[in-house]
Amino acid sequence: MKRCCLKMPEHFAPLMGYCDHQIQKLMEKELRQYDVSPMQCHTLTYLYKAKHEVNQKMLQDFLMVKPSTVNGIVDRLEEKGFLIRTAGKEDARCRILCLTEKGCAFYDDFVRIVRQVNERMERSFTADELTALKGYLMRVAKNLSEETEEAEC
Repeated sequence: MKRCCLKMPEHFAPLMGYCDHQIQKLMEKELRQYDVSPMQCHTLTYLYKAKHEVNQKMLQDFLMVKPSTVNGIVDRLEEKGFLIRTAGKEDARCRILCLTEKGCAFYDDFVRIVRQVNERMERSFTADELTALKGYLMRVAKNLSEETEEAEC
């Protein structure tokens, strides 16, 4: 078995960072066969689940990235045939993002990959341990979001 850490860290933030890095590496490995990145998958999932028309500004807000980053993501997905850009009905300058048949079909593959990655993460835990861990992580998320919300005021 490969070593994951040399020793137990004093605080758990480095361990969380390590786990996130490993998840990203595994996702990238699994997605390589489709030639898409995790961020591109995030975009495709958002478009797949959207109940309304989505323009690039809405996608930018959802992904919390710069306009140039959204442009790059959309350009790559359009080149690969996962989506198309169409002119907005009310404002032709506004570009509406629409999944193609290929983009819609990919969603099922992506869900399967996410399920596999989650199963790998959770494989040695009991149901009670998973419930407790999720509760602890929710508490960490709440603690951190309270801190960042205070800083934004």
